[in-house]
Amino acid sequence: MAAETNDEEAVTTVSETNWRPPRAGSTLAVAIVAVACWLLADALGVVDSLAVATVGGAGIAVVVWLASRARPAALGTLLGVAVGPLAGGLLFAGLGYTLIAQLAGFAPQGTVFVGVSVVLAGFGAVAIPNDAADRDSVSAATWSTLLSTVGLLAVAATLIGNTVRQREEMEPFADLPLPERIPELIPDATAVPPLGSFLLLASLALLALRAALAALPVAELLDDRAGDDDAAIKRFEQLQSTLGRTTIGVIIGILLIGARILLGPSYVELWVMLPPIVVDLLDGLTRAPFLRWLATRLLVVSVIVVVLVRLIRRLYHAGIRKHLGKIAIVAGTALALAVGWMGHDLILNTLLGRLETALPGRVGEVVLQQVDSVIEYYTGEVVALGLVALGGITAALSLAMLRLGMLFQVVPGRHSGHALASAGLLGAGGFGAALGAPLPASLGALVGAVVVWDLGRFGVSLGRDVGRRAPSLPVQFVRVLTAALIGAVTAAFGLAAVSMTPVAIATESAAAVALIAAVGVALLASLVLAR
Repeated sequence: MAAETNDEEAVTTVSETNWRPPRAGSTLAVAIVAVACWLLADALGVVDSLAVATVGGAGIAVVVWLASRARPAALGTLLGVAVGPLAGGLLFAGLGYTLIAQLAGFAPQGTVFVGVSVVLAGFGAVAIPNDAADRDSVSAATWSTLLSTVGLLAVAATLIGNTVRQREEMEPFADLPLPERIPELIPDATAVPPLGSFLLLASLALLALRAALAALPVAELLDDRAGDDDAAIKRFEQLQSTLGRTTIGVIIGILLIGARILLGPSYVELWVMLPPIVVDLLDGLTRAPFLRWLATRLLVVSVIVVVLVRLIRRLYHAGIRKHLGKIAIVAGTALALAVGWMGHDLILNTLLGRLETALPGRVGEVVLQQVDSVIEYYTGEVVALGLVALGGITAALSLAMLRLGMLFQVVPGRHSGHALASAGLLGAGGFGAALGAPLPASLGALVGAVVVWDLGRFGVSLGRDVGRRAPSLPVQFVRVLTAALIGAVTAAFGLAAVSMTPVAIATESAAAVALIAAVGVALLASLVLAR
């Protein structure tokens, strides 16, 4: 009895992360989606355009998968943020090319709806193997992509605005009533050595150096615990004490600058009272370019060291993992910008080459002339970054729509890959049939939708009971045959019922609506019978 109890507990305590369809069923579902979508795209003559769009949809699924990675989470976020604009750009370009082909008469009117359905099916197919498209992963991917898109838009808008300002020769403060000559804060007195500003700059640089040495583990490195000789530490402490006394230089420098501003000519007269050799010596010392360059660099570097050390310590004490996600978003955005900037030639040449082949002769010439004018005006780098930002917007909107679908329970919060893939196949098959696609392609997509949906629904239960890696091919084979048979019979019945109407399917909108309604009824019947 004890053994039976332990076996029952082992079965019922399978981790929920393992409640996924077995691998054989997942592989079959992905294959069905790929073949059905390719047949429909080929039948409508838009294989190239829909291939680009589907790769974009698959890339967005990869972004969701990267966001779901627990180890290393920061690297997954970084790569997801960097891949998002590329995937969104491919999705936008593929659907755009499909719409152009439709408007130019190279494809049937309404082909873009088939394209959207194919993209949805492609997203679901890529999400099937790892079952990563759950509520938490989609939320994380949406949030990071939205933040990255804001950064991309800010950079692109800044560069575009700067280009417009330079082209139009706009002055930043042209409309402000500024005086012809702005008074200087420190009056020009060439005969007087700038002792005050030099003392202030040099003293601040030395104080910043003292703070940097205190922030760095210099004392710990000088502490030789193997012996009793602590002379090095004493000298370091004496150096810190000496550097600390330069505070008096800051005070004197501020007083001298204040006196120079307030006294004006009287300040110059005070310097006349000093011996000329002293004035010349101080003037040469305080105006030496090398000393001012050295003091400025020392001040900047020391301040950067102090800020970085304190930031690292704060992140360490607060838990650096809490902030790695934000750092990864910034780094991923910078990586996407760098790729767009350095790869602008490849991006623009690919875009222009595809437009040249997609558009009809005269229209293509006009559009390409306008595009060349835009590139010449804004430069190729800025245009490429604008396209990267557009890709980020497309990816963010796609993920936001998916998240809203999960929020309103239109899309399941878990195991959504099969559901999205079957919904995409259903839409592609229905719209394809309405547009006059060959019956084998449209009917195959509808049957594939039933099979993929059933593989996911039944596969989750099977994975929960026996695990993903358990041998279950015979059971899945029987299940697939049953679902395919029921789906084929009911979908064929629906298509046959509509084909008996006296209205031409491929030309009249009423027949298209009737066809889609019949296909929907057929699918619902398939789902009920497949339970």
